[in-house]
Amino acid sequence: MTDEDKHTSRRDVLELTGVGIGAAIGISMTGTVAARVPCTGCDGGGGGGSGSGSPPPTPQTGPYTVDNGEVELTGWAYGTDVEAWFEWGPEGDGFPYDTELRLIDDNASFTGHPVGEESGITYEYRAVAYNDYGRTEGATRTFSF
Repeated sequence: MTDEDKHTSRRDVLELTGVGIGAAIGISMTGTVAARVPCTGCDGGGGGGSGSGSPPPTPQTGPYTVDNGEVELTGWAYGTDVEAWFEWGPEGDGFPYDTELRLIDDNASFTGHPVGEESGITYEYRAVAYNDYGRTEGATRTFSF
């Protein structure tokens, strides 16, 4: 073994000394760690502690339009830092599809464009709003063309 292998850094000395002194005089040290993580299932409780916040207000599901065979859904979302989109699907099948995501900075209208719909079929849709504290859903409406 060479002298180089026996080298102890200043950090190693301080760590060993601190542990030795703590053990010699019977000091017990404990600590805590906290993390801020959004909790979408906590009913507005945030990530623990004294979190404050709530899901966004219920969005409004607006009317639809058809232009050159393309359907456009309209809705309104309220609040700041809200993500909004539409869920949609054939009537009676639930909402298996989503439109594109829109970011809402302040109360605003938004649109969505279903992809893959067929003429002659009735579809249902609803506006959805989401923030760090949960999601809310607007009323269900239908469209067909």
